Amino acid sequence: MELRLNIEGAKTQELARGIAAAEAVLARAGITALQGAEGLFALEGWDIKGFPEDDRPTEEEDRAATVWLEADEAAAAACCAGWPEEKVPHHQIMELIDVPRTKLQAEAIPDTWPERKQLYPDVVKRLEITTGPDRQIDFDIAFVLGWVPERPTLDRVEPLSEDGDRIPFFTSDLAQVEEMARKALKDWTIEIDRDPCDAHVFNPAASDDGDELRMAAWRDFNGSFHMEKPPANPAIALTLAMMRGQSMHFE
Repeated sequence: MELRLNIEGAKTQELARGIAAAEAVLARAGITALQGAEGLFALEGWDIKGFPEDDRPTEEEDRAATVWLEADEAAAAACCAGWPEEKVPHHQIMELIDVPRTKLQAEAIPDTWPERKQLYPDVVKRLEITTGPDRQIDFDIAFVLGWVPERPTLDRVEPLSEDGDRIPFFTSDLAQVEEMARKALKDWTIEIDRDPCDAHVFNPAASDDGDELRMAAWRDFNGSFHMEKPPANPAIALTLAMMRGQSMHFE
């Protein structure tokens, strides 16, 4: 296994410089690249599942994830030294080849992950254009997020989640969607508009350029619009904003 940097426009020697900087950070901390990557996967998986107390990453995983992120920052700084500020990436750019990029991918049945990944943008698009509650979209969201082992369809008995619960009503039950969102993002701000329907979810501690920490259903934070018309109802709006926030896990 080896580290790889995903930085557009970087030359071979610049990438090598970045990897060397990352390896130095890992070595000083006494953490292997594999330990760091696995720590990050554990942290991401905990995030995806809504931060359940019984699945919290261990102290070792948390420390390894922290070191990995420090190595990632060092790699970007070293690789992009002397670059114009607007070209320097401010998102994660490092990965370990042959290790799944997210715990969601790692836990997914191998032959269903490509389908989940391919279905994600389709689900987002359907949330944008649906005219009302759609149980098939609810099912597809659960499948994409790994809550059910196979893609449910309306012509079969509705499957239950791993906990024995019905699949959430993502497109119709605002109270249910809001409860899940607030549980997953305890310190975040969740704003829901009803006329027109829209939703904004953001970390108030994040900087203005922290796009990965700000999600909008219809009107984005810069005033632009993700689509022509607002979502059909508030539940769809909040679900859409939350699904946009999952995009990094499906790249």
